Amino acid sequence: MKNYRYLIQDKFDANSIANDLRVQLNVNRFENVTIKAVNQRNEVIVQVPDSSDHLEIAVESFMENYQTGVILE
Repeated sequence: MKNYRYLIQDKFDANSIANDLRVQLNVNRFENVTIKAVNQRNEVIVQVPDSSDHLEIAVESFMENYQTGVILE
């Protein structure tokens, strides 16, 4: 599993972004993904399986306008 920590811009709320991302991934029928908002640090943590290139592209595309940075763990 890969963990991505998306650092969210201050003008956005991590919990709202996490909920919107869940909806988007459900619409696209992606499964086996865990999304967690960390409001204290205004981050969204996304856990995806190792061999999920299409899922990673969908998450990165969604998050590009909300993030200030990303950390792969």
